[in-house]
Amino acid sequence: HGFWFENDQFLLEESLRVEVGLVRDLSVSAELPLYQGFLDAPRPDDGEFGFGDMDLLVELRILREDLNAIDTLRASVFAGAEVPTGSDGFSQGSVDPCVGAVFSSIQGRHGLDVACRYTLVTGDGMAHPIFISDTGDDFVNADLGYAYRVHPEAYGEERVAAWYLTVELNSVWTTGGEHEVLLSPGLLIEAPTYAVELGFGVPVSQDAEHAPELDFMLLAGVRLLF
Repeated sequence: HGFWFENDQFLLEESLRVEVGLVRDLSVSAELPLYQGFLDAPRPDDGEFGFGDMDLLVELRILREDLNAIDTLRASVFAGAEVPTGSDGFSQGSVDPCVGAVFSSIQGRHGLDVACRYTLVTGDGMAHPIFISDTGDDFVNADLGYAYRVHPEAYGEERVAAWYLTVELNSVWTTGGEHEVLLSPGLLIEAPTYAVELGFGVPVSQDAEHAPELDFMLLAGVRLLF
């Protein structure tokens, strides 16, 4: 991800996420972000590197209704925590538990995803927050996504890479009254063994009292499936 904030401030994020299925409906995941900051002091500046909080989750699928070879309904619940890495300027320094749920639906060429997550912040937050979720207040992530498959129109006997046009509404709401809502269109290419995602996000509503306001963001990601 690349984040452009007010006053020409910039933050680069590179994340590594590993997810392992333990049994049919149970998985664990870990995600570690690496940041490079070009922000205004006292926030990380001059290309300073550091790790953000590590995300550790256990996810249990509670619904899997396969209507045919393509169409499906799925729902999962998850729990875990954000664990500090100790990087000054990027890590909150507290273990923050979280719970949430995800629902997804594929019907023909249309896909829908809904996700919600509540994070209980146990520490005082960062002295100089970069995001509104760094302020020390509990926060909720609420995301809504839609995808339309533009290619292929229908699957044949051989499974080929599918191309989707996507749009997401990504929001963060804190118990301190701050919020951020992003509209994020993009492109997803999904194959049996890999996926590539490209997109950008623009704020449609935000109230960031203690963190810099976001102007826009760019994202690029690759997933490898084993």
